[in-house]
Amino acid sequence: MAAKKTTGTAAVKKSPAKNKQTMQTVNASEIAFDDLKRMFAREEPKSVHGEFTWSNNYYWQWGLKKILSRFELSGMPESWDVNYFWSHLFLDGYIAILDTTLGVIPLKCGFTGLNVWDRPTNIIIANHLLGSFERKIGVDSALIHLQFDYTGVSPILQRFSTLLAMCDSAISVNLMNSKVAFIGFVDDQAQAKTMQKMYDEISAGVPAVFPRKSQVNSENFMFNNVKQSFIADDVMILRRKIVNDFLSDIGINNANLDKRERLNEQEVNANNEEVRFNVLNWLDTIQEGLDVANRLYSLNLSIKLREVKAVETAEMAVENEPSESY
Repeated sequence: MAAKKTTGTAAVKKSPAKNKQTMQTVNASEIAFDDLKRMFAREEPKSVHGEFTWSNNYYWQWGLKKILSRFELSGMPESWDVNYFWSHLFLDGYIAILDTTLGVIPLKCGFTGLNVWDRPTNIIIANHLLGSFERKIGVDSALIHLQFDYTGVSPILQRFSTLLAMCDSAISVNLMNSKVAFIGFVDDQAQAKTMQKMYDEISAGVPAVFPRKSQVNSENFMFNNVKQSFIADDVMILRRKIVNDFLSDIGINNANLDKRERLNEQEVNANNEEVRFNVLNWLDTIQEGLDVANRLYSLNLSIKLREVKAVETAEMAVENEPSESY
């Protein structure tokens, strides 16, 4: 029997309607691979590992803005798109600066080739207006990268957005459970309707309700101690500590949450050097690439840390009124 001839287009088996999921339509030919990877390979919290939630997206964007606001770039030409430069440098982990028909501009890129120290030797440009081509790093292009391993900040954002979104989920569930004050037990549907009517009248503010004596006794109800199981306030403290861990990772001073008393300025700034070490490598590595661009194209690019005061949290007491709680 002759084999069935196949065509160049693969057939895709349709899943049953009950398994259909709403997905975002993406034209892959118009999006760089690194952008696609960030869009679909990001981890979001579901139970203990991840789910696609608004809360996760919120914290991911929130964290990215915090990171980008930590640095200040001087000498950037007005014609450059600063958001384009920052997003590709910090999310992809690298960006190129080179001379094109549009002038000296930054462009997202890939890289290829290895020197004796296993560092890339060439950049690869694939732009919808400028076309595809290669340039030699340090000769006719400069490669600006964030870290020594050419990675971006996505792992940091994934980790903390997941943890913070899980805190939000725990708080929401706990608030919902706190509404379950009691549970009533009945023998049949008629009795259930009677109990429901009684509860509706009480909730509506009826001053006196008169059910049958046989239907009201302590055995018919289970009273839930909602205060005993209420942990939302503890989760909010934990969420604040996770935020402070994130701020430390990106070099922003933050207050010590383990103290209940008012924190003085010296204590708030006690971790200045510790948090600064976390971003010094980023700063030095970026400036190294900018120096190459300055030499090749007579630019005057430089980067520095934006001065940020220690984050004052709700756990810090006011000047004349010591705090009694976290």
